[in-house]
Formats: sequence, C-alpha cells, structure tokens
Amino acid sequence: MHITSRSLLSLIILCFTSCKVNPNYEVTGVIINRDISNRILKIDHDKIEGFMEPMIMDLNVHNKVNMDKIEIMDSVSFNLIITEDSHYTINFKKLGVRDANNDDEYLWEDDIYSAKQPGEKFNNVTFSKLDNTEYTLYGSNKDFVIISYIFSRCPIPNMCPAVISKNQFLADSFKNNTNIEFLLISFDYIYDTPEALSLIYNSIESNHPNITFLSSTNHYNDLILLTKQSNVSFGGVEENNIGHTMRTIILDKNKKLLKAYEGIDWKPSDFKKDLSNFIKFHN
Repeated sequence: MHITSRSLLSLIILCFTSCKVNPNYEVTGVIINRDISNRILKIDHDKIEGFMEPMIMDLNVHNKVNMDKIEIMDSVSFNLIITEDSHYTINFKKLGVRDANNDDEYLWEDDIYSAKQPGEKFNNVTFSKLDNTEYTLYGSNKDFVIISYIFSRCPIPNMCPAVISKNQFLADSFKNNTNIEFLLISFDYIYDTPEALSLIYNSIESNHPNITFLSSTNHYNDLILLTKQSNVSFGGVEENNIGHTMRTIILDKNKKLLKAYEGIDWKPSDFKKDLSNFIKFHN
C-alpha cells in the first residue's frame, strides 16, 4: 500500500489527537500488606517525581504479576501505570527486605476507642466547614448522615476522587430529600485547612447543597475519635507519608450506625437502594 506524504501527515496528526499513552512512573517502596484474592498490595512508596509525595497506598496489581513471589516487608521497584479511570502496578523487582523490628507504626490500629457496630451510637465531634464555621455531628437534625473520608492530594483516580464522585452521584439522586446530608471529611489535618479545601471543592458544595466538606485542622482529637469509631485507619500525616483505609458509613438521626461500605469497590446503585429502603422504613 502506497502512503503519500499528505496521508502520512494525516495519520500522524490523527495519532497525536486520538492515541493516548497512559502515564508510566518508576517507583520504589516496601510491601506493607497483601490482598492476593483482590490483587492489591499496600505499599509504602517513595516520592514519585512529578506525580505525588511519599505515601502508603493500596495499589492494584496487574494479572501478569505473580503475587506469591512478593512478600510482606520486601523492598521493591515497580512501574505504576495510571489509566483513564484507575491504575495498576507491574514489573516488580525485589531490592531487599526491610527489618520489621525497626518498622514504623503507619496506621492507627490500636486505640482506646472501639469501632461501632450497627445500632451503636457515635459520639459527638466537631470539625470546620469551608467558611471556617463549626460543624458538630450532634448539631445536625438530618434523618440520615453519610460520612466518607478523603484527602485532597490523593492522586489515585479510583480512591479519594472516586469516593467524591460517588457522593456527588448519591447527592444528586437524593437532592429532593432535605433530610439527608453527605459529609466528606479530610483526615489531612495539616494541609487540608478550610481555605485549602474551599479552593478545590467549593464548586461541588455550591452545586450540591446536601454535600459538606469538613476540615480536621485544629480538630485532631475529634478526628481520632470519629475515625476509630468508623473503623477507619490512617497515618503518616505529619511525615507527609499518608496511608489510610477507606469506609463510608450511614448514620441515622440519633447518630446510630445503620450500615458501612468497605473499601472503594462498593457500587453507588447498591448504596442508593439501601438508603431508599432505610428511608421507607423510617417513614
């Protein structure tokens, strides 16, 4: 087949406009935990130049990777590929092994506060809204309070950004019900001040009156209390090495736990169905 210069130029232009290359980052880190069944590794990774700061993250593992050969506390190098709506890791190489006896405490696993079970009541807590006014959990008279946890610098599309998108979908779905509110609380109590959150999320609040972003700056004790009772773990904020688990919960008017949704894979359609049933029961 003969291709003219004009045809070749057209193909090149077409490729530049339609061919999309997924960002590929070379990363080093230490394996903290493994979830082989779901093909997820919790990795304490170093700074990824041009992308994000050192953090502890749950990262998807490509099907080509043999996870049986990756052990907890292995120091590894790997490639992180960011896709349009998710990510995956591949090309793992073992560099060494971290001494577990000298390992840091990354996550809040032990505390005097225990996780609440369905039917148990949460304690009152206070956080700051985007306009720097106070929000208290017991000050809300809504029939249902939905709580999710985020931090603004999370760069993985299917983690904090996905949780925010799910809350937007649900807020739109229940926009005619004024007795439901969606709280998105940042556990980055250093960086995510009300002013910082406002710059990023004020437009979402403006378009969704039933969504409230809350800052934990100057509310550290309240954050610890609420996350522990929500069975959410986090750490590394002061070291700029953030790691966290993910969970979304529904509280009733009396601030009793109705249901919890683990991780990032819950479907908004299932949540919508559950909440609709709770509303019918409440009425």
